[in-house]
Amino acid sequence: MEEEKTSNQSGVGVGALVTAIIAFLLAVVPCIGLIAIIPAVVAIVLAIIGLSRANNNQGMLVGGLVVAIIALMISVSQSFVLGKIVDKSGNWATDIEKVVKEVTDDLEKEFGDNEVTIRINNNDETVEIKASAKKDQMKDRLEELEGTADTTESDIKQDTTSGQ
Repeated sequence: MEEEKTSNQSGVGVGALVTAIIAFLLAVVPCIGLIAIIPAVVAIVLAIIGLSRANNNQGMLVGGLVVAIIALMISVSQSFVLGKIVDKSGNWATDIEKVVKEVTDDLEKEFGDNEVTIRINNNDETVEIKASAKKDQMKDRLEELEGTADTTESDIKQDTTSGQ
């Protein structure tokens, strides 16, 4: 009976320490550190539950509690740093969109009705921007399509009148 009680209590200590180590390993990874809050809180709760009981394995519980608190502090500090970066970044996505639009407009003015493709290569990543300034062709095509629709209607009217 005594042996069973010790194994249950040491299980809480092992669980707290293992969960705290996992939380610490997650906390030190830059962008994944925010996820470490969950296992750190679980490890702190396990360690507090284990310490509230009278047992012989205080070392593992205290170790789990300390490592979990450190992991929680690292993870929370990452969230503050990430928040500051987001505040300072402003609207960089809209700024990039404006720059691309300005470059496209400048290329359209410079090259006229030609199709321009800009490729930016960075290692394995490629960004491709295509600017087609063939507005006259599109306008002609649209008029052609509109003209055939009108011609078709007039052809139908002519066919119906000629058949009578």
